[in-house]
Amino acid sequence: MNVPICQILPKSQTNRSFCQIMILIWTAVLTAAASAAAAEEDRTALIDHLRNWNGNVQPTKIVSWNAYSRQFIDAPTFKLLPMPKVTKYTAEVKQGQQSWQVKSDTPFLSLETIWPQMENKIFTLNFQWLDQAGTSLAAENSIRVKAPDWQGLQEPDADWRGAADRNMEYFIHTAWHGKAPYREPDMPVWIWSCASPTVTHDYWTGDFPDGYPMSYPCNTHALFIGGLLIYADHGRPQSEEAMRLARITADWNLKNRLPDSGAVPLFPYSTITNGQFGGGNEGAHITLLRASLLAIAYVDIYRATQHQPYLDYAIHIAKTTAKFQREDGSFPYRIDPQTGAVSEQYTPAAADFAALVYALEPYYYDPDLTMAAQRAIYWTIAQVCTSSYWKGVYEDVFPWPPFSNLSGGETQLFIRLLCQLKEQDPAFVPLARQLNRFVEDQFVIFSSESEAFIHPVKGLLHVKGPLVFEQFVCWYPMEAHAGLWIRTLIELHKATGEPVYLEKARAAANAICALQFEDGQFSTLGMRYYQDGKIISDKETGFNWYNCNVAASMWLYTLDAYVKSLSEKN
Repeated sequence: MNVPICQILPKSQTNRSFCQIMILIWTAVLTAAASAAAAEEDRTALIDHLRNWNGNVQPTKIVSWNAYSRQFIDAPTFKLLPMPKVTKYTAEVKQGQQSWQVKSDTPFLSLETIWPQMENKIFTLNFQWLDQAGTSLAAENSIRVKAPDWQGLQEPDADWRGAADRNMEYFIHTAWHGKAPYREPDMPVWIWSCASPTVTHDYWTGDFPDGYPMSYPCNTHALFIGGLLIYADHGRPQSEEAMRLARITADWNLKNRLPDSGAVPLFPYSTITNGQFGGGNEGAHITLLRASLLAIAYVDIYRATQHQPYLDYAIHIAKTTAKFQREDGSFPYRIDPQTGAVSEQYTPAAADFAALVYALEPYYYDPDLTMAAQRAIYWTIAQVCTSSYWKGVYEDVFPWPPFSNLSGGETQLFIRLLCQLKEQDPAFVPLARQLNRFVEDQFVIFSSESEAFIHPVKGLLHVKGPLVFEQFVCWYPMEAHAGLWIRTLIELHKATGEPVYLEKARAAANAICALQFEDGQFSTLGMRYYQDGKIISDKETGFNWYNCNVAASMWLYTLDAYVKSLSEKN
Protein backbone atom coordinates (compact mmCIF):
# COMPACT_ATOMS: atom_id res chain seq x y z
CA MET A 1 0.00 0.00 0.00
CA ASN A 2 1.42 3.39 -0.98
CA VAL A 3 0.76 5.95 1.78
CA PRO A 4 1.61 9.59 0.95
CA ILE A 5 3.77 11.22 3.65
CA CYS A 6 1.35 14.14 3.82
CA GLN A 7 -1.31 11.71 5.03
CA ILE A 8 0.99 10.14 7.63
CA LEU A 9 2.28 13.27 9.36
CA PRO A 10 0.02 14.96 11.91
CA LYS A 11 -0.86 18.62 11.49
CA SER A 12 1.47 19.54 14.36
CA GLN A 13 4.46 17.99 12.61
CA THR A 14 6.33 21.32 12.53
CA ASN A 15 6.62 21.18 16.32
CA ARG A 16 8.09 17.67 16.35
CA SER A 17 11.67 16.55 16.10
CA PHE A 18 13.11 14.86 13.03
CA CYS A 19 13.41 11.59 14.98
CA GLN A 20 9.77 11.73 16.03
CA ILE A 21 8.75 12.32 12.44
CA MET A 22 10.85 9.39 11.22
CA ILE A 23 9.36 7.13 13.90
CA LEU A 24 5.89 8.08 12.71
CA ILE A 25 6.85 7.42 9.10
CA TRP A 26 8.38 4.02 9.82
CA THR A 27 5.45 3.04 12.04
CA ALA A 28 3.10 3.79 9.17
CA VAL A 29 5.30 1.96 6.68
CA LEU A 30 5.57 -1.12 8.89
CA THR A 31 1.82 -1.07 9.54
CA ALA A 32 1.18 -0.84 5.81
CA ALA A 33 3.63 -3.68 5.18
CA ALA A 34 1.96 -5.83 7.82
CA SER A 35 -1.44 -5.11 6.29
CA ALA A 36 -0.12 -5.98 2.83
CA ALA A 37 1.37 -9.23 4.15
CA ALA A 38 -1.92 -10.12 5.84
CA ALA A 39 -3.79 -9.30 2.65
CA GLU A 40 -1.42 -11.50 0.64
CA GLU A 41 -1.89 -14.39 3.09
CA ASP A 42 -5.64 -13.92 2.85
CA ARG A 43 -5.40 -13.83 -0.94
CA THR A 44 -3.39 -17.07 -0.98
CA ALA A 45 -6.10 -18.71 1.11
CA LEU A 46 -8.76 -17.52 -1.34
CA ILE A 47 -6.86 -18.95 -4.30
CA ASP A 48 -6.43 -22.27 -2.46
CA HIS A 49 -10.16 -22.33 -1.81
CA LEU A 50 -10.96 -21.74 -5.48
CA ARG A 51 -8.52 -24.47 -6.51
CA ASN A 52 -10.75 -26.94 -4.71
CA TRP A 53 -14.04 -25.50 -5.94
CA ASN A 54 -14.96 -28.47 -8.15
CA GLY A 55 -16.83 -31.08 -6.20
CA ASN A 56 -17.34 -28.75 -3.22
CA VAL A 57 -20.67 -27.21 -4.15
CA GLN A 58 -22.41 -26.16 -0.94
CA PRO A 59 -26.11 -25.55 -0.28
CA THR A 60 -27.06 -21.92 -0.81
CA LYS A 61 -29.65 -19.41 0.36
CA ILE A 62 -29.22 -17.38 -2.83
CA VAL A 63 -32.36 -17.76 -4.94
CA SER A 64 -31.18 -16.08 -8.14
CA TRP A 65 -29.57 -17.89 -11.07
CA ASN A 66 -26.09 -16.52 -10.22
CA ALA A 67 -25.85 -18.30 -6.87
CA TYR A 68 -22.81 -20.30 -8.03
CA SER A 69 -21.37 -17.92 -10.62
CA ARG A 70 -17.60 -17.84 -10.59
CA GLN A 71 -16.96 -14.53 -12.35
CA PHE A 72 -18.80 -11.33 -13.21
CA ILE A 73 -17.92 -8.59 -15.67
CA ASP A 74 -21.10 -6.61 -15.02
CA ALA A 75 -22.30 -5.73 -11.53
CA PRO A 76 -24.46 -8.61 -10.30
CA THR A 77 -27.78 -8.44 -8.50
CA PHE A 78 -28.58 -11.29 -6.12
CA LYS A 79 -31.93 -12.37 -4.78
CA LEU A 80 -31.64 -13.88 -1.31
CA LEU A 81 -34.00 -16.29 0.38
CA PRO A 82 -36.71 -14.34 2.26
CA MET A 83 -36.90 -15.38 5.91
CA PRO A 84 -39.31 -14.69 8.78
CA LYS A 85 -38.25 -11.85 11.13
CA VAL A 86 -35.60 -10.62 8.68
CA THR A 87 -35.93 -6.87 8.10
CA LYS A 88 -32.61 -6.09 6.44
CA TYR A 89 -30.29 -7.85 4.03
CA THR A 90 -26.63 -6.87 3.72
CA ALA A 91 -23.68 -7.77 1.55
CA GLU A 92 -20.09 -7.10 2.55
CA VAL A 93 -17.59 -7.21 -0.30
CA LYS A 94 -13.88 -7.39 0.45
CA GLN A 95 -10.74 -7.16 -1.69
CA GLY A 96 -7.57 -7.20 0.39
CA GLN A 97 -7.83 -4.35 2.91
CA GLN A 98 -10.68 -2.68 1.03
CA SER A 99 -14.28 -3.45 1.93
CA TRP A 100 -17.71 -2.17 0.97
CA GLN A 101 -21.21 -2.78 2.29
CA VAL A 102 -24.55 -2.84 0.50
CA LYS A 103 -27.86 -2.85 2.39
CA SER A 104 -31.46 -3.45 1.38
CA ASP A 105 -34.86 -3.74 3.02
CA THR A 106 -35.82 -6.33 0.40
CA PRO A 107 -34.07 -9.61 -0.47
CA PHE A 108 -32.52 -8.04 -3.58
CA LEU A 109 -28.92 -6.85 -3.32
CA SER A 110 -27.12 -5.17 -6.21
CA LEU A 111 -23.38 -4.47 -6.29
CA GLU A 112 -23.86 -1.76 -8.92
CA THR A 113 -23.03 1.19 -6.64
CA ILE A 114 -19.70 -0.26 -5.49
CA TRP A 115 -18.70 -2.07 -8.69
CA PRO A 116 -16.72 0.84 -10.23
CA GLN A 117 -14.61 1.10 -7.06
CA MET A 118 -13.59 -2.56 -7.14
CA GLU A 119 -10.54 -3.93 -8.92
CA ASN A 120 -10.68 -6.70 -11.51
CA LYS A 121 -9.63 -9.27 -8.96
CA ILE A 122 -10.85 -11.97 -6.61
CA PHE A 123 -13.27 -10.78 -3.92
CA THR A 124 -15.14 -12.26 -0.98
CA LEU A 125 -18.88 -11.83 -0.64
CA ASN A 126 -20.59 -12.11 2.74
CA PHE A 127 -24.40 -11.97 2.93
CA GLN A 128 -26.22 -11.38 6.22
CA TRP A 129 -29.90 -11.77 7.08
CA LEU A 130 -30.61 -9.32 9.97
CA ASP A 131 -33.61 -8.85 12.25
CA GLN A 132 -34.89 -5.51 13.53
CA ALA A 133 -32.31 -5.47 16.32
CA GLY A 134 -29.47 -6.03 13.87
CA THR A 135 -28.91 -9.61 14.96
CA SER A 136 -27.72 -11.95 12.23
CA LEU A 137 -30.21 -14.75 11.68
CA ALA A 138 -28.28 -16.30 8.78
CA ALA A 139 -25.12 -15.72 6.79
CA GLU A 140 -23.46 -17.02 3.64
CA ASN A 141 -19.93 -16.49 2.38
CA SER A 142 -18.50 -17.08 -1.07
CA ILE A 143 -15.52 -16.15 -3.23
CA ARG A 144 -16.00 -14.63 -6.68
CA VAL A 145 -14.00 -12.78 -9.32
CA LYS A 146 -14.59 -9.40 -10.88
CA ALA A 147 -13.36 -9.96 -14.42
CA PRO A 148 -12.09 -7.40 -16.96
CA ASP A 149 -14.27 -6.40 -19.89
CA TRP A 150 -13.45 -6.15 -23.57
CA GLN A 151 -10.84 -3.46 -24.27
CA GLY A 152 -10.91 -3.56 -28.06
CA LEU A 153 -8.87 -5.32 -30.73
CA GLN A 154 -5.27 -4.40 -30.02
CA GLU A 155 -3.18 -6.54 -32.38
CA PRO A 156 -3.04 -7.71 -36.01
CA ASP A 157 -4.56 -10.99 -37.09
CA ALA A 158 -2.51 -14.13 -36.48
CA ASP A 159 -2.11 -16.77 -39.18
CA TRP A 160 -5.40 -18.49 -38.38
CA ARG A 161 -5.44 -20.73 -41.43
CA GLY A 162 -1.83 -21.79 -40.87
CA ALA A 163 -2.59 -22.70 -37.25
CA ALA A 164 -5.66 -24.67 -38.33
CA ASP A 165 -3.62 -26.46 -41.01
CA ARG A 166 -1.03 -27.55 -38.45
CA ASN A 167 -3.73 -28.75 -36.09
CA MET A 168 -5.61 -30.71 -38.74
CA GLU A 169 -2.36 -32.25 -39.97
CA TYR A 170 -1.79 -33.46 -36.39
CA PHE A 171 -5.39 -34.73 -36.17
CA ILE A 172 -5.25 -36.61 -39.48
CA HIS A 173 -1.87 -38.12 -38.61
CA THR A 174 -3.16 -39.20 -35.18
CA ALA A 175 -6.05 -41.08 -36.80
CA TRP A 176 -3.68 -43.89 -37.78
CA HIS A 177 -0.57 -43.27 -35.68
CA GLY A 178 -1.93 -42.14 -32.31
CA LYS A 179 -2.47 -44.12 -29.12
CA ALA A 180 -5.74 -45.34 -27.65
CA PRO A 181 -6.53 -47.83 -24.86
CA TYR A 182 -8.90 -49.61 -27.23
CA ARG A 183 -8.25 -49.70 -30.97
CA GLU A 184 -10.85 -51.04 -33.38
CA PRO A 185 -9.12 -52.54 -36.43
CA ASP A 186 -8.95 -50.21 -39.44
CA MET A 187 -10.57 -47.38 -37.50
CA PRO A 188 -9.07 -44.02 -36.43
CA VAL A 189 -7.90 -43.97 -32.82
CA TRP A 190 -10.22 -41.07 -32.04
CA ILE A 191 -13.35 -43.09 -32.77
CA TRP A 192 -13.04 -44.64 -29.29
CA SER A 193 -10.69 -42.21 -27.52
CA CYS A 194 -11.60 -38.54 -27.38
CA ALA A 195 -8.41 -37.15 -25.79
CA SER A 196 -4.67 -37.44 -26.24
CA PRO A 197 -2.56 -39.34 -23.68
CA THR A 198 -1.70 -37.77 -20.37
CA VAL A 199 2.02 -37.53 -19.77
CA THR A 200 2.46 -36.89 -16.05
CA HIS A 201 1.33 -39.58 -13.63
CA ASP A 202 0.12 -37.12 -11.01
CA TYR A 203 -2.04 -35.04 -13.32
CA TRP A 204 -5.36 -34.26 -11.66
CA THR A 205 -7.53 -35.75 -14.41
CA GLY A 206 -6.04 -39.18 -13.90
CA ASP A 207 -3.38 -41.28 -15.57
CA PHE A 208 -4.20 -42.06 -19.21
CA PRO A 209 -0.85 -42.77 -20.89
CA ASP A 210 -2.56 -44.48 -23.84
CA GLY A 211 -5.27 -41.86 -24.28
CA TYR A 212 -8.67 -41.34 -22.71
CA PRO A 213 -10.73 -44.57 -22.65
CA MET A 214 -14.06 -42.97 -23.60
CA SER A 215 -15.71 -41.06 -26.39
CA TYR A 216 -19.07 -39.35 -26.90
CA PRO A 217 -20.09 -39.96 -30.53
CA CYS A 218 -23.00 -37.53 -30.76
CA ASN A 219 -20.64 -34.75 -29.73
CA THR A 220 -17.12 -35.81 -30.69
CA HIS A 221 -17.92 -37.58 -33.95
CA ALA A 222 -20.23 -34.76 -35.04
CA LEU A 223 -17.34 -32.33 -34.71
CA PHE A 224 -14.95 -34.72 -36.46
CA ILE A 225 -17.27 -34.95 -39.46
CA GLY A 226 -17.93 -31.21 -39.53
CA GLY A 227 -14.28 -30.27 -39.10
CA LEU A 228 -13.02 -32.66 -41.77
CA LEU A 229 -15.67 -31.40 -44.20
CA ILE A 230 -14.70 -27.77 -43.62
CA TYR A 231 -11.03 -28.67 -44.06
CA ALA A 232 -11.80 -30.35 -47.39
CA ASP A 233 -14.18 -27.59 -48.47
CA HIS A 234 -11.40 -25.03 -48.01
CA GLY A 235 -9.12 -27.06 -50.27
CA ARG A 236 -6.46 -27.73 -47.67
CA PRO A 237 -3.45 -30.00 -48.40
CA GLN A 238 -4.96 -33.35 -47.28
CA SER A 239 -8.52 -32.71 -48.46
CA GLU A 240 -8.94 -36.14 -50.04
CA GLU A 241 -7.88 -37.95 -46.87
CA ALA A 242 -10.07 -35.64 -44.79
CA MET A 243 -13.13 -36.51 -46.86
CA ARG A 244 -12.31 -40.21 -46.54
CA LEU A 245 -12.04 -39.90 -42.74
CA ALA A 246 -15.31 -37.97 -42.57
CA ARG A 247 -17.08 -40.78 -44.40
CA ILE A 248 -15.40 -43.44 -42.26
CA THR A 249 -16.71 -41.66 -39.15
CA ALA A 250 -20.22 -41.24 -40.56
CA ASP A 251 -20.38 -44.85 -41.76
CA TRP A 252 -19.14 -46.11 -38.38
CA ASN A 253 -22.12 -44.46 -36.68
CA LEU A 254 -24.53 -45.98 -39.20
CA LYS A 255 -23.13 -49.40 -38.35
CA ASN A 256 -22.71 -48.96 -34.59
CA ARG A 257 -25.98 -47.75 -33.15
CA LEU A 258 -28.79 -48.93 -30.93
CA PRO A 259 -30.90 -51.92 -32.03
CA ASP A 260 -33.94 -51.38 -34.22
CA SER A 261 -36.20 -51.70 -31.20
CA GLY A 262 -37.08 -49.95 -27.96
CA ALA A 263 -38.03 -46.31 -27.44
CA VAL A 264 -35.39 -44.86 -29.77
CA PRO A 265 -34.67 -47.48 -32.44
CA LEU A 266 -31.39 -47.06 -34.33
CA PHE A 267 -30.45 -44.03 -32.27
CA PRO A 268 -26.75 -43.22 -31.80
CA TYR A 269 -24.95 -43.97 -28.56
CA SER A 270 -23.96 -40.87 -26.61
CA THR A 271 -21.18 -42.63 -24.63
CA ILE A 272 -18.82 -45.45 -25.63
CA THR A 273 -16.10 -46.95 -23.44
CA ASN A 274 -13.16 -49.25 -24.25
CA GLY A 275 -14.93 -51.16 -26.98
CA GLN A 276 -18.26 -51.23 -25.14
CA PHE A 277 -21.37 -49.19 -25.89
CA GLY A 278 -22.49 -47.03 -22.97
CA GLY A 279 -20.64 -46.45 -19.72
CA GLY A 280 -19.39 -43.45 -17.80
CA ASN A 281 -21.93 -41.26 -16.05
CA GLU A 282 -24.71 -42.33 -18.40
CA GLY A 283 -24.38 -46.09 -18.00
CA ALA A 284 -26.82 -47.66 -20.46
CA HIS A 285 -28.80 -44.44 -20.84
CA ILE A 286 -28.42 -41.76 -23.51
CA THR A 287 -28.58 -37.97 -23.77
CA LEU A 288 -31.62 -37.60 -26.02
CA LEU A 289 -30.93 -34.25 -27.69
CA ARG A 290 -27.25 -34.90 -28.32
CA ALA A 291 -28.33 -37.03 -31.29
CA SER A 292 -29.55 -33.86 -33.01
CA LEU A 293 -25.98 -32.55 -33.16
CA LEU A 294 -24.78 -35.74 -34.85
CA ALA A 295 -27.74 -35.56 -37.23
CA ILE A 296 -26.75 -32.02 -38.26
CA ALA A 297 -23.34 -33.43 -39.19
CA TYR A 298 -25.15 -36.01 -41.33
CA VAL A 299 -26.96 -33.21 -43.15
CA ASP A 300 -23.58 -31.59 -43.77
CA ILE A 301 -21.99 -34.74 -45.15
CA TYR A 302 -25.07 -35.42 -47.28
CA ARG A 303 -24.65 -31.96 -48.76
CA ALA A 304 -21.05 -32.83 -49.65
CA THR A 305 -21.62 -36.37 -50.94
CA GLN A 306 -25.32 -36.66 -51.90
CA HIS A 307 -25.25 -40.09 -50.22
CA GLN A 308 -28.92 -40.68 -49.38
CA PRO A 309 -28.44 -42.88 -46.25
CA TYR A 310 -26.85 -39.89 -44.50
CA LEU A 311 -29.91 -37.72 -45.07
CA ASP A 312 -32.26 -40.56 -44.20
CA TYR A 313 -30.55 -41.03 -40.84
CA ALA A 314 -30.77 -37.33 -40.02
CA ILE A 315 -34.50 -37.40 -40.79
CA HIS A 316 -34.94 -40.53 -38.67
CA ILE A 317 -33.25 -38.87 -35.69
CA ALA A 318 -35.44 -35.76 -36.05
CA LYS A 319 -38.68 -37.74 -36.21
CA THR A 320 -37.72 -40.02 -33.33
CA THR A 321 -36.69 -37.08 -31.14
CA ALA A 322 -39.94 -35.22 -31.85
CA LYS A 323 -41.91 -38.03 -30.19
CA PHE A 324 -40.38 -37.04 -26.84
CA GLN A 325 -41.41 -33.39 -26.98
CA ARG A 326 -43.67 -32.39 -24.10
CA GLU A 327 -46.76 -30.20 -24.39
CA ASP A 328 -44.82 -27.08 -23.38
CA GLY A 329 -42.17 -27.62 -26.08
CA SER A 330 -39.45 -29.02 -23.80
CA PHE A 331 -37.65 -32.37 -23.93
CA PRO A 332 -36.21 -34.71 -21.29
CA TYR A 333 -32.45 -34.78 -20.74
CA ARG A 334 -31.44 -38.43 -20.25
CA ILE A 335 -33.55 -41.48 -20.99
CA ASP A 336 -33.44 -45.26 -20.99
CA PRO A 337 -33.25 -46.07 -24.72
CA GLN A 338 -35.18 -49.31 -24.32
CA THR A 339 -38.14 -48.12 -22.25
CA GLY A 340 -38.04 -44.37 -22.79
CA ALA A 341 -38.10 -43.83 -19.02
CA VAL A 342 -36.58 -40.49 -18.07
CA SER A 343 -33.56 -40.67 -15.77
CA GLU A 344 -32.83 -36.93 -15.72
CA GLN A 345 -35.50 -34.39 -16.55
CA TYR A 346 -34.28 -30.88 -17.23
CA THR A 347 -32.23 -29.77 -20.21
CA PRO A 348 -32.01 -26.31 -21.81
CA ALA A 349 -31.04 -27.94 -25.13
CA ALA A 350 -34.41 -27.99 -26.92
CA ALA A 351 -32.87 -25.71 -29.55
CA ASP A 352 -30.57 -28.57 -30.62
CA PHE A 353 -33.64 -30.24 -32.08
CA ALA A 354 -34.82 -26.98 -33.65
CA ALA A 355 -31.42 -26.44 -35.25
CA LEU A 356 -31.63 -29.92 -36.79
CA VAL A 357 -35.08 -29.26 -38.23
CA TYR A 358 -33.90 -26.05 -39.90
CA ALA A 359 -30.72 -27.72 -41.15
CA LEU A 360 -32.92 -30.34 -42.82
CA GLU A 361 -35.34 -27.85 -44.37
CA PRO A 362 -33.50 -27.33 -47.71
CA TYR A 363 -33.63 -31.10 -48.31
CA TYR A 364 -36.63 -32.29 -46.34
CA TYR A 365 -39.59 -30.26 -45.10
CA ASP A 366 -42.17 -31.60 -42.67
CA PRO A 367 -44.64 -29.05 -41.24
CA ASP A 368 -45.06 -31.14 -38.10
CA LEU A 369 -41.31 -31.00 -37.44
CA THR A 370 -41.26 -27.26 -38.09
CA MET A 371 -44.12 -26.75 -35.64
CA ALA A 372 -42.22 -28.79 -33.06
CA ALA A 373 -39.11 -26.70 -33.71
CA GLN A 374 -41.07 -23.48 -33.17
CA ARG A 375 -42.44 -24.79 -29.88
CA ALA A 376 -38.90 -25.68 -28.81
CA ILE A 377 -37.67 -22.18 -29.63
CA TYR A 378 -40.44 -20.37 -27.77
CA TRP A 379 -40.18 -22.71 -24.79
CA THR A 380 -36.47 -21.84 -24.62
CA ILE A 381 -37.30 -18.14 -24.68
CA ALA A 382 -40.04 -18.43 -22.08
CA GLN A 383 -38.32 -20.79 -19.67
CA VAL A 384 -34.56 -20.87 -20.16
CA CYS A 385 -33.84 -17.29 -21.20
CA THR A 386 -35.97 -15.83 -18.42
CA SER A 387 -34.51 -18.08 -15.72
CA SER A 388 -30.93 -18.19 -17.11
CA TYR A 389 -30.88 -21.87 -16.21
CA TRP A 390 -28.36 -22.78 -18.91
CA LYS A 391 -27.46 -26.05 -17.27
CA GLY A 392 -24.33 -27.83 -18.50
CA VAL A 393 -25.54 -30.94 -20.34
CA TYR A 394 -22.31 -32.73 -21.17
CA GLU A 395 -22.29 -36.51 -21.25
CA ASP A 396 -19.47 -36.81 -18.72
CA VAL A 397 -21.06 -34.57 -16.06
CA PHE A 398 -22.92 -35.87 -13.02
CA PRO A 399 -26.23 -34.36 -11.91
CA TRP A 400 -25.53 -31.21 -9.91
CA PRO A 401 -27.78 -29.06 -7.69
CA PRO A 402 -29.86 -26.52 -9.65
CA PHE A 403 -27.83 -23.60 -11.07
CA SER A 404 -24.56 -24.98 -9.69
CA ASN A 405 -23.25 -25.96 -13.12
CA LEU A 406 -24.14 -23.44 -15.79
CA SER A 407 -22.55 -23.45 -19.23
CA GLY A 408 -22.58 -21.17 -22.25
CA GLY A 409 -22.54 -23.99 -24.80
CA GLU A 410 -26.29 -24.29 -25.34
CA THR A 411 -26.68 -20.53 -24.97
CA GLN A 412 -24.39 -20.03 -27.93
CA LEU A 413 -26.23 -22.54 -30.11
CA PHE A 414 -29.47 -20.70 -29.36
CA ILE A 415 -27.90 -17.32 -30.17
CA ARG A 416 -26.84 -18.63 -33.56
CA LEU A 417 -30.31 -20.02 -34.24
CA LEU A 418 -31.95 -16.70 -33.31
CA CYS A 419 -29.64 -14.85 -35.69
CA GLN A 420 -30.26 -17.29 -38.53
CA LEU A 421 -34.04 -16.99 -38.05
CA LYS A 422 -34.04 -13.23 -37.44
CA GLU A 423 -36.67 -12.60 -40.12
CA GLN A 424 -39.19 -14.68 -38.18
CA ASP A 425 -39.40 -12.40 -35.14
CA PRO A 426 -38.03 -8.88 -34.55
CA ALA A 427 -37.30 -9.83 -30.93
CA PHE A 428 -34.78 -12.51 -31.92
CA VAL A 429 -31.73 -10.31 -32.57
CA PRO A 430 -32.09 -8.15 -29.41
CA LEU A 431 -32.41 -11.35 -27.41
CA ALA A 432 -29.34 -12.79 -29.14
CA ARG A 433 -27.34 -9.70 -28.13
CA GLN A 434 -28.51 -10.06 -24.54
CA LEU A 435 -27.63 -13.74 -24.42
CA ASN A 436 -24.17 -13.09 -25.82
CA ARG A 437 -23.57 -10.63 -23.01
CA PHE A 438 -24.61 -13.33 -20.55
CA VAL A 439 -21.99 -15.63 -22.10
CA GLU A 440 -19.34 -12.92 -21.87
CA ASP A 441 -20.21 -11.98 -18.31
CA GLN A 442 -20.13 -15.54 -17.03
CA PHE A 443 -17.68 -17.42 -19.24
CA VAL A 444 -15.35 -15.19 -21.28
CA ILE A 445 -11.86 -14.40 -20.02
CA PHE A 446 -11.09 -11.25 -22.00
CA SER A 447 -7.66 -10.37 -20.69
CA SER A 448 -4.47 -11.94 -19.40
CA GLU A 449 -4.99 -9.74 -16.33
CA SER A 450 -8.06 -11.73 -15.32
CA GLU A 451 -7.90 -13.73 -12.09
CA ALA A 452 -10.77 -16.02 -13.07
CA PHE A 453 -8.64 -19.02 -14.10
CA ILE A 454 -7.65 -20.90 -10.96
CA HIS A 455 -6.15 -24.24 -11.99
CA PRO A 456 -6.76 -27.06 -9.46
CA VAL A 457 -3.04 -27.96 -9.38
CA LYS A 458 -1.17 -24.86 -10.48
CA GLY A 459 -3.29 -22.14 -8.89
CA LEU A 460 -3.81 -18.73 -10.52
CA LEU A 461 -2.89 -18.74 -14.22
CA HIS A 462 -2.97 -15.90 -16.73
CA VAL A 463 -3.87 -16.82 -20.32
CA LYS A 464 -4.13 -14.79 -23.48
CA GLY A 465 -7.73 -13.77 -24.05
CA PRO A 466 -10.40 -13.81 -25.07
CA LEU A 467 -11.03 -17.47 -24.36
CA VAL A 468 -14.19 -19.14 -23.08
CA PHE A 469 -14.70 -21.32 -20.00
CA GLU A 470 -16.72 -24.47 -20.62
CA GLN A 471 -18.88 -24.80 -17.50
CA PHE A 472 -18.75 -24.08 -13.77
CA VAL A 473 -17.59 -27.58 -12.81
CA CYS A 474 -15.01 -27.82 -15.60
CA TRP A 475 -13.62 -24.30 -15.31
CA TYR A 476 -11.05 -24.21 -18.10
CA PRO A 477 -10.64 -21.64 -20.88
CA MET A 478 -10.96 -23.99 -23.84
CA GLU A 479 -10.04 -23.65 -27.49
CA ALA A 480 -13.28 -25.38 -28.51
CA HIS A 481 -15.56 -22.97 -26.72
CA ALA A 482 -13.57 -20.02 -28.01
CA GLY A 483 -14.01 -21.51 -31.48
CA LEU A 484 -17.75 -21.92 -30.98
CA TRP A 485 -17.88 -18.33 -29.73
CA ILE A 486 -16.17 -17.23 -32.95
CA ARG A 487 -18.97 -18.99 -34.81
CA THR A 488 -21.53 -17.21 -32.63
CA LEU A 489 -19.88 -13.83 -33.15
CA ILE A 490 -19.86 -14.31 -36.93
CA GLU A 491 -23.63 -14.90 -36.83
CA LEU A 492 -24.11 -11.83 -34.65
CA HIS A 493 -22.01 -9.78 -37.06
CA LYS A 494 -24.08 -11.02 -40.01
CA ALA A 495 -27.33 -10.25 -38.17
CA THR A 496 -26.38 -6.81 -36.85
CA GLY A 497 -23.48 -5.50 -38.91
CA GLU A 498 -21.90 -4.27 -35.67
CA PRO A 499 -18.07 -4.28 -35.99
CA VAL A 500 -17.48 -5.18 -32.34
CA TYR A 501 -18.61 -8.76 -32.91
CA LEU A 502 -16.09 -9.30 -35.69
CA GLU A 503 -13.35 -7.64 -33.63
CA LYS A 504 -14.02 -10.00 -30.72
CA ALA A 505 -13.98 -12.97 -33.09
CA ARG A 506 -10.59 -11.93 -34.46
CA ALA A 507 -9.19 -11.51 -30.96
CA ALA A 508 -10.52 -14.94 -29.93
CA ALA A 509 -8.90 -16.49 -33.01
CA ASN A 510 -5.57 -14.95 -32.01
CA ALA A 511 -6.00 -16.36 -28.50
CA ILE A 512 -6.64 -19.85 -29.88
CA CYS A 513 -3.46 -19.61 -31.94
CA ALA A 514 -1.56 -18.76 -28.74
CA LEU A 515 -2.71 -22.13 -27.33
CA GLN A 516 -0.92 -24.14 -30.03
CA PHE A 517 1.95 -26.49 -29.26
CA GLU A 518 4.76 -27.19 -31.72
CA ASP A 519 3.22 -30.49 -32.88
CA GLY A 520 0.00 -28.72 -33.91
CA GLN A 521 -2.17 -29.58 -30.90
CA PHE A 522 -4.13 -26.83 -29.21
CA SER A 523 -4.20 -26.93 -25.42
CA THR A 524 -7.70 -27.81 -24.28
CA LEU A 525 -7.08 -26.92 -20.63
CA GLY A 526 -5.28 -23.58 -20.93
CA MET A 527 -1.80 -25.04 -20.54
CA ARG A 528 -0.07 -22.31 -22.53
CA TYR A 529 -0.09 -19.36 -20.18
CA TYR A 530 1.88 -16.28 -19.21
CA GLN A 531 4.83 -16.53 -16.86
CA ASP A 532 7.10 -13.51 -16.37
CA GLY A 533 5.44 -11.84 -19.33
CA LYS A 534 6.00 -14.71 -21.76
CA ILE A 535 3.76 -17.57 -22.85
CA ILE A 536 5.15 -20.92 -21.76
CA SER A 537 4.13 -24.40 -22.93
CA ASP A 538 3.05 -26.76 -20.17
CA LYS A 539 2.69 -29.65 -22.57
CA GLU A 540 3.48 -32.44 -20.14
CA THR A 541 -0.12 -32.47 -18.97
CA GLY A 542 -1.43 -33.89 -22.24
CA PHE A 543 -5.18 -34.60 -22.26
CA ASN A 544 -6.02 -32.39 -25.24
CA TRP A 545 -9.41 -33.34 -26.65
CA TYR A 546 -9.47 -34.15 -30.36
CA ASN A 547 -12.99 -32.81 -30.87
CA CYS A 548 -12.08 -29.58 -29.07
CA ASN A 549 -9.03 -29.13 -31.29
CA VAL A 550 -11.10 -29.76 -34.41
CA ALA A 551 -13.80 -27.34 -33.28
CA ALA A 552 -11.18 -24.61 -32.94
CA SER A 553 -9.78 -25.34 -36.40
CA MET A 554 -13.24 -25.37 -37.98
CA TRP A 555 -13.97 -21.84 -36.93
CA LEU A 556 -10.48 -20.54 -37.60
CA TYR A 557 -11.00 -21.61 -41.22
CA THR A 558 -14.49 -20.13 -41.24
CA LEU A 559 -13.37 -16.81 -39.79
CA ASP A 560 -10.44 -16.60 -42.20
CA ALA A 561 -12.78 -17.10 -45.16
CA TYR A 562 -15.39 -14.71 -43.75
CA VAL A 563 -12.92 -11.87 -43.20
CA LYS A 564 -11.52 -12.35 -46.70
CA SER A 565 -15.01 -12.32 -48.21
CA LEU A 566 -15.75 -9.01 -46.48
CA SER A 567 -12.51 -7.56 -47.81
CA GLU A 568 -13.42 -8.64 -51.34
CA LYS A 569 -16.86 -7.02 -51.05
CA ASN A 570 -15.30 -3.78 -49.88
